[in-house]
Amino acid sequence: MKLVKKYIVLYKDFSPSPFGRYRTDSDVSGEVFREDCLIPSLNKYDKITINLDKLDGIGPSFWDEAFAGLIIHKNYTLDEINKKIQFECSDDKFLIKYIKSFMEKASNLVKK
Repeated sequence: MKLVKKYIVLYKDFSPSPFGRYRTDSDVSGEVFREDCLIPSLNKYDKITINLDKLDGIGPSFWDEAFAGLIIHKNYTLDEINKKIQFECSDDKFLIKYIKSFMEKASNLVKK
């Protein structure tokens, strides 16, 4: 039986300054977040809320690998992700759209 909800505060529960795409880039890369934090949470919980506040200057490779990587490497669909993951961010009103743009591009790539 899955637990209902998980709340992840990225800067506190993972890193205040995540960077890099691959595990070989850093121990706080997008791949590390996806594989060690996000996937276990997706397997255990029905819904995940990810708070993105207090993060500044995170490069696109982190966001792309962490979230679009679910589609490219783990065969999640965009619809599955949108149903299970919710984002919160009061610091940067464009960040959520930015992250979702990576997932939409990945979804379009795997459909071709």
